[in-house]
Amino acid sequence: MRVFLISAALAGAVALSACETTGGYGGGGGSQLSRCGQNAVAGAVVGGLIGLATAPRGNRGENAAIGAAVGGLGTYAVCSWLQARDRANIERGYQQALAENRSVNSSWQSEEGDSRAVYVNPPTASDRGPECRRVTATVQHPEYGRQELPPETYCRNAMGEWVPV
Repeated sequence: MRVFLISAALAGAVALSACETTGGYGGGGGSQLSRCGQNAVAGAVVGGLIGLATAPRGNRGENAAIGAAVGGLGTYAVCSWLQARDRANIERGYQQALAENRSVNSSWQSEEGDSRAVYVNPPTASDRGPECRRVTATVQHPEYGRQELPPETYCRNAMGEWVPV
């Protein structure tokens, strides 16, 4: 049972790290773990060590596995939330470009204190119909540099709002 739990915790840490090999926003290849994957693995290690140190003698393996799972998943969830804030700023840039039919430059400061920026190109016509536009953008990230984001297509809904398709 202990071997199973330890194996499961290690497999979970590896699975989390495998999800983060894209190299940043644009999925620009590369084999290094992104910051979230690294933080999740570190959280799993710390959680495992705490579980090991605080467990009664007979349950150390099980508590280490539980600590690793909780530490890794908790750290990954917090890190994903921070990245979600970056995505929200990028989405605001898209919405402004669509509403004003022009390019948009936007910058903000991340929770880590890094400066981030997005340049959204003017929207172009989409092959999905007259009420749809295609948007492209470039993100400036301190760790990953300038990256082209994949093109996004937005269409107006019945209320006149631009929604991604």
